[in-house]
Formats: sequence, structure tokens, C-alpha cells
Amino acid sequence: MKIITYLLTSISLFLLPIKGLLITMIMFIVLDSVMAIYVAVKLGGWNAFKSTKFFNIVVKSFFYLFTIILAYFVDIFMFEGSILDIKLLLAKSMTSAWVFIEVKSCDENSMKLGNKSLWVLIKSFTTKIKSIKKDLNDII
Repeated sequence: MKIITYLLTSISLFLLPIKGLLITMIMFIVLDSVMAIYVAVKLGGWNAFKSTKFFNIVVKSFFYLFTIILAYFVDIFMFEGSILDIKLLLAKSMTSAWVFIEVKSCDENSMKLGNKSLWVLIKSFTTKIKSIKKDLNDII
């Protein structure tokens, strides 16, 4: 029992620098899953909600977290912790890529309900901000 405790403690301490990346990824997976369940129930009722699709969450979570940990290993053991003076660049890049995919999935689920795309909303928001900035510059 002590060996298992020591092993789990060692693994936890080794992965401590990327706990924020792993927690971030888990949060986005949960957000996407909850949103997908909401859309399925909203569009098709409770009959459209299938528990067999929950297994995909496990596979996706394992794959995403494993690749982030693998990128962390490469960062630590091959690049000694930093690339171009950026600490854990590969692990951060991998997390960013997976987060983008999850955000895109949430956006697609939102569009199924008839909402505008997130990217269209961001573009219109930046256009309005630029317009306000231009108006302020004209006043000053």
C-alpha cells in the first residue's frame, strides 16, 4: 500500500506544474458535454439523450489529457522546460488546440439552437469597438 501511495504522490508532484492546463481542459470538456446534453434534450426531448454517448466523453478526456501530459514530458526531457524562452510551450500549445476544438464544438451546438456563430459575434463586437475608438479619436 505504501508503494502505491508513494507512486501516486510522485506522479502528482511531477504533474503539478501543468495542473492548471489539465484543469482548464477538464472544464472545457465538461462545458462542451453539458452543452451537448442541453441541445440534445432541447431539440429532441429526453428520448434523444442517450447514455451510451457518455463513453465518448471518457475517450475524449483520456486522449486530450494524455496528449497534454505527453507534450509536457517532451517539454521537460527534450527541451529542458522551455522553447524560445517560453516555459512549457508544447503543453500550452496542445492545450490551446484542444480548447479551440471544444469552443468550436460549443459554437456548433449553440448554432443548432438557432444562435449566431461565436466568431460572427466576436467580429461584430470588434467592429463596434473600432467604431467607438474612431469616434473618440474624432472628438479628441
